[in-house]
Amino acid sequence: MKQIVIRTFERQENELSRLEKLQTNLHDSVEKRTKVSVFANLIMGATFNGGYITAFIWSAYGLAAKAITFGTVTAYLQLVNRIQRPLFDLIRLLPSIVSAKTAIERLVFLTGFEMESNEEKILLEGSVTLKLKDIRFAYSDESQPLFSDFSMEVKPGTMVAVMGETGVGKTTLLRLLLALVKPDSGSITIEDETQSAEVSERTRSNFVYVPQGNSLFSGTIRENLLLGNSEADEAELQKVLSIASAQFVYDLPEGLNTKLGENGAGVSEGQAQRIAIARSLLRPGKILLLDEATSALDPETERSFLVNLKKEIGNRTVIFITHQPEVARFCDYTYSLSD
Repeated sequence: MKQIVIRTFERQENELSRLEKLQTNLHDSVEKRTKVSVFANLIMGATFNGGYITAFIWSAYGLAAKAITFGTVTAYLQLVNRIQRPLFDLIRLLPSIVSAKTAIERLVFLTGFEMESNEEKILLEGSVTLKLKDIRFAYSDESQPLFSDFSMEVKPGTMVAVMGETGVGKTTLLRLLLALVKPDSGSITIEDETQSAEVSERTRSNFVYVPQGNSLFSGTIRENLLLGNSEADEAELQKVLSIASAQFVYDLPEGLNTKLGENGAGVSEGQAQRIAIARSLLRPGKILLLDEATSALDPETERSFLVNLKKEIGNRTVIFITHQPEVARFCDYTYSLSD
């Protein structure tokens, strides 16, 4: 879920910076582990050497007491060494074997990812129309297609509800629009007054995705909102919070500077959803994709948000993935997906 949010909000560079910090911490941890390993090896070596010295002293004592011969001493010390050396080498190898196994598993996992295009992003201006034509998609050759000859056209300034039972492809439709998966056949395009573009990772900035559940990050409410637009001023923040019926943030003791834990800990799920919706409204993309984004709102708050959104939609397009008839009633069109 977080990967989708990061991609659709184009925060890859910020997350890469965070990754670099994590890698630095990892380097420090590895360095610390190496020091501990060296110290442990010294202790282990001293223990084995101590055992060998003990055996040598015992043999010398037996030799002095004429209880054993010199040949017996030599044979005894050789046997002690032959027992200790393989055991010592095996113990030293165990951490390397575990590390190698883990590294191989992660390398195999990483090879399964496809590299995304680094070409310049395509951001359409003005009024954007979304067109899906004769889409066919299945997750594998053996599975039943979720979409077969599916077509849809969404004009700017409209609100569309996509409804259906669980598993019929509602969330998959969003993944297709965000180019997280590609159709087996057919085309998905967006177009404005001057150009048309086929949906790919380059067009992802034209879409604004709000996932189901809590998609907030640790940090202040302000920092979470500014993920949508780092240059947004107070007036813009106030406007989007008003549209999302999230003015409650100003009633908190620290207002927008209220700190949240990971996954929005500190506010309710409904409040977190409203903050996430407000954040999405700061994005430049013209097509909003709301995946059950009002599921935790009470009926009155949900209705208030829908009224505000319909009033302020402008030339944007909003696509709701929803099970709630109340949301569909506010939309201009409703698509019902089925098996």
